[in-house]
This record gives sequence, structure tokens and C-alpha cells, in this order.
Amino acid sequence: MIKGRALDHIGLANSDVEAAKDFYCTVLGFRVIGTFDCGIGHPVYFVQNGGVTYEMYQDDALPADARGKIDHISYVSADIEADYEFCKKAGYKITTNGIEALPTFWAQGCRYFKIASPTGEQIEFNQVL
Repeated sequence: MIKGRALDHIGLANSDVEAAKDFYCTVLGFRVIGTFDCGIGHPVYFVQNGGVTYEMYQDDALPADARGKIDHISYVSADIEADYEFCKKAGYKITTNGIEALPTFWAQGCRYFKIASPTGEQIEFNQVL
């Protein structure tokens, strides 16, 4: 069952991740809770204000019309394999290459996968290890 999950973060694709991070922190009062390198040429920032966390990244390979938009909405997973099997059996369209891993994120990495909603936005399930 994937109902009732806590929001993990909202992923924001940016054309200038440094400017976006500075804006959210200086103007809106967010604070940086994590900075990571995932090999795309720019750092990935996790910023938080209250209960809202944004993952901000700049991927220059993204089409210009994808930048400055919400890329995905992520929910907490306590058992990524079970969530993945549930989504596969339910027939949801998996938009990642199965369960993917980011070993440089957080202290011990994270594992995640994304599905497409009926209207196309990506819903991510993320397990921080």
C-alpha cells in the first residue's frame, strides 16, 4: 500500500541552481540541509522551511521548457522494494530504470523510483538509507 505517505520533498529543475538556492534562502527563509554532487556538473541542494523540503538541481541536458518547473513530488518509503513491487503489480508506469540509487546523497545514500500519474507528473518514492 502506498497511501498515506509523508511528503519527502519536491524536486525543482532550475536553469541557475545557485540563484534559485540563494533566492529561496535569502528571500523566503529556507535553509540548506544538504549539498550533494550527483555528477551533472552542478551541486544539488536540499533546502527546507518548516515542513517543506525542495530538491533543487540544474541539469543542462534538460529541455529549456523543463527548467523552472516542478520535476517531481517525492514521498517517503520505508521499504523501497515493497513499494516498487506494489506499483508494478498495480500497473503504474515506472519512469525510472527500476529502483535507482544515489550513493552520495545523505550519510549512506538513498534509493528511489518514480511513477507517472495519469496526467504525467512524476511521483517519486524515496528511501534514505
